[in-house]
Amino acid sequence: MKIKQILLTIIVLCGLLSLCFTPAMAVKKEIHWQPYETGMKMIKDQNKKGFLHFYTDWCTYCKIMNKQTFVDPKLIDYLNDNFIPIRVNAEKQKDVAKKYGVTRFPNTWFIGEDTVSLSSQPGFIPPEMLLNMLKFLNTDSFKNMKFSAFIENQKKAQKQGKTVTQ
Repeated sequence: MKIKQILLTIIVLCGLLSLCFTPAMAVKKEIHWQPYETGMKMIKDQNKKGFLHFYTDWCTYCKIMNKQTFVDPKLIDYLNDNFIPIRVNAEKQKDVAKKYGVTRFPNTWFIGEDTVSLSSQPGFIPPEMLLNMLKFLNTDSFKNMKFSAFIENQKKAQKQGKTVTQ
């Protein structure tokens, strides 16, 4: 009789523990956003490229980008590992938005290790496209090819089963 009670207790405890460790309870990946001044200093100190994202609280596509693009695990990992992500609320930091001439949102800028602007992309960017853009810049491919050629090379490498440029 005692063995049955012990086994039943173990089964109940295992069931309760499994509820505590569901995927929904797993640690959520997030982009390590930096404030503008801190991020720009980190770019120089860590000799990394920067990812500068301008948004506003009222911008519909900014909200969509938050819900669709900035939650993609591959994008989050790549951005956190290879760039200094900086987020600027253009309504609260009007001077920074003015410095970059940003008047429409969302607006994304890619910054070199020397804090000089490399490129910018206005509007919503889907996660897969943004990941490709980040790889294009991080690998310095922009120095010797157009983005369209980079994408074609990526597709060819995937078809051939080769490792895609990281």
